[in-house]
Amino acid sequence: MTVRDSVVDGRYLVLGGSGRTGSLVTALLLERGARVTVAGRRPRGVAGADTAVVDLSAGFDAALLDGYDGVVVSVEPPTDDRGAEAVMHRGVAAVGEAAARSGARVVLVSQIYITRAHEHPDLAGIIAARARGEEALRASGAAYTIVRPGWLTSGPAAGIRLEQGDKGDGRTSRASVAGASVAALTAADAVGKTFEIYDAGDAAPDWSAEFAALAADS
Repeated sequence: MTVRDSVVDGRYLVLGGSGRTGSLVTALLLERGARVTVAGRRPRGVAGADTAVVDLSAGFDAALLDGYDGVVVSVEPPTDDRGAEAVMHRGVAAVGEAAARSGARVVLVSQIYITRAHEHPDLAGIIAARARGEEALRASGAAYTIVRPGWLTSGPAAGIRLEQGDKGDGRTSRASVAGASVAALTAADAVGKTFEIYDAGDAAPDWSAEFAALAADS
């Protein structure tokens, strides 16, 4: 698949695209002239977007990515460990394998504390499943970006701070996560990178510069 430098007229699948963060990804893609399919177990219709029923806990049909330039995975994990493992590990792994075959870009919305699950024992099983999903995506061969927001808020997008190494804490606007996710779909300097994102300041981010300053995953 040809590498794009803009989402305009591109075709994108947003898993969880009618959720709290995914709906902002969907809206931003549509606003920028992309063709979007909102996917999920019970996807809600969004004006201007198609819908598809996809349950990651049951796997992912590689044919679903035929003709797509990219996929954003922004799903809220099940609250039980077994469900989280099925969706956030095995489901994400299947998406990565499908994207590697099709050439579609993948942006995974994950979370902070991936390497520090012991600090939140009540969420340890879910965090562990997310961590395994991240590793499976890295190993898949797909062109990926992993976005790790802090504690999510519904505030407006403003300034951001990107970090690596999973050592920080803080809040992150869902709108900023959406902005990072959409920008990563076409930014060459975002491929093969994992980063944390936090709210910071008021200046609108220069995503190209922010991504270029990040180290690639080893």
